[in-house]
Amino acid sequence: MREFYIYLITKEVAHSYYGKENKLFQLFFEEQRSSGLSKTILQKQISYITSLLSVSQLEKHFWNHLKETHEWRSEGETYSLSCKDSIVRIELTDQYMHLYSIGNFEAETVIFEALRQYEPYFLAMDFGERKFGWLSPFKLNMVYAT
Repeated sequence: MREFYIYLITKEVAHSYYGKENKLFQLFFEEQRSSGLSKTILQKQISYITSLLSVSQLEKHFWNHLKETHEWRSEGETYSLSCKDSIVRIELTDQYMHLYSIGNFEAETVIFEALRQYEPYFLAMDFGERKFGWLSPFKLNMVYAT
């Protein structure tokens, strides 16, 4: 089973940390492992660099993009997508998405593609495997002053 936490990073932070995603990952990883005052401080830092998610808008987006072509179900506050040889379960909160994936990568890829169409600054992190990355890599517009 693969497990991801997916956060919507603010545009400014995403552009500032493009190519330095490991620093963002480290912040989230430390927050997961900490407790007490350290956890509170790290949660405030994370809150500052992330955007809140509209659960209702995300739910609507998923329904519009997935209901016609995939087996998309709602089970309370948990959603699932079944493909031929894979299943994804998603828990939506206003701060992050928690995604569990079993089987091949098909269902996971479908969800990630739907999220790419929703917003370009989602950062997915697998803390167990210590993997992370942008769901939709973006280009920085480099402006050089003379």
